Amino acid sequence: MSTDNCSGCGLTSNWCCCSLSTPTHSRVQIALLLHENEPARPTTTSKIILNTLSNTQVYLWKRNEPPMALIQQIADKNTDTWLLFPADRPDLKSRQQPIKQENTRKTLIIVPDGTWKEVRKIVRKSPWLDHLPLLAFDPQTPSKYDLRRNPDADHLCTAETVIELLKLCNEPHPAAQLTQAFDAFITHYKQSKRN
Repeated sequence: MSTDNCSGCGLTSNWCCCSLSTPTHSRVQIALLLHENEPARPTTTSKIILNTLSNTQVYLWKRNEPPMALIQQIADKNTDTWLLFPADRPDLKSRQQPIKQENTRKTLIIVPDGTWKEVRKIVRKSPWLDHLPLLAFDPQTPSKYDLRRNPDADHLCTAETVIELLKLCNEPHPAAQLTQAFDAFITHYKQSKRN
């Protein structure tokens, strides 16, 4: 049996779930900002987001090497940018704003990805994110993601967060496509571990 991992979904080739993911386009552009440890994790959901949402971009976060291409996007006067992060501390409350989409401007949402500790570090150690409004919401359903140890049921994984974000932005079709891909990923990952 092959133990090679699929470059598309990250699962072992025998349990690849790429064929169960239908690429779709969203009006909202997602920028996944991955902690440098995240791409190597077999439990990462960033790959299925990339497979499903065709206008998603990925940037690798390193503390001393800011992603200049993303910083240039943020500076684009025709783009409205939000940072998806909870305003759960008093110093962040003033930055929380509801999403608003204008037909004449692009909407870019930066989604940090990593463990909860790594995501907090990304936000804390990236001064170029400090001026961005925070997009935060309370999840309506508990997380189905149980592939890593997670202390709080209300902490969604990255794919679940993007699904909720798409619903919030009135993008039901991309949200449904990503939900299907996410469910397939969870099922195939668990089957691969059992076998």
